[in-house]
Amino acid sequence: MLKLSIRHAVSTVVFFAALQAQATVILGADSNTINTKARSIETEYAQGMRDERLMNTYSSTLSMRQQLKVGAGMSVGGALGAMGFNLELNVEDADGAIAGFGTGHGYNSFQLAWKHAFEGDYLAPYFTAGYSRWYNSSGSTSAANHSGILDRVLTTEEKKTGRFGTDFVNASFGLQYNQLSGDFRGVSVYAELMAMTEIKRGMLVPTGTVGALYYF
Repeated sequence: MLKLSIRHAVSTVVFFAALQAQATVILGADSNTINTKARSIETEYAQGMRDERLMNTYSSTLSMRQQLKVGAGMSVGGALGAMGFNLELNVEDADGAIAGFGTGHGYNSFQLAWKHAFEGDYLAPYFTAGYSRWYNSSGSTSAANHSGILDRVLTTEEKKTGRFGTDFVNASFGLQYNQLSGDFRGVSVYAELMAMTEIKRGMLVPTGTVGALYYF
């Protein structure tokens, strides 16, 4: 009877030892599997982040313009006067069309222009040529007092009545900073020097513009 009890006890100990060893092997295998999967997920995530950064990064200004076809923004000074809203359509990577509407004290304006951008990294030069019209039919006589351009090109009668419509042919050269990567990619600021020629009188008026655009 004692021998049977000893054998039973030994068998029980051996069984539990084998069970513990098997559990250790299984847990070790599961741990290795979990570590492998974790490393795989981490690698895939890092690769995904790198791919996303590459997708949101452009190598140059022309590369950005080729992908982001439309730009919208505001300007101060230049062809549209005191303040303007511009819409730019990139027909090709280097060439685009511009349409804009503006306003100032006692007048409104609009412009149509063509823009050629040169190759560059974050900072790139560009050239524009176009047409703009400044007008007022309300009879406000204060426009010439607040605009040096109108003061130079309007006749004495137009200044007196406050009713006018004057046309310009414009050419400009500017520098544009373009954000090519990151969360603010597509944001752009620029400054340009412009020559405005009043068509009827052939009067040349130098001026300048600063503005900002967002390309999307």
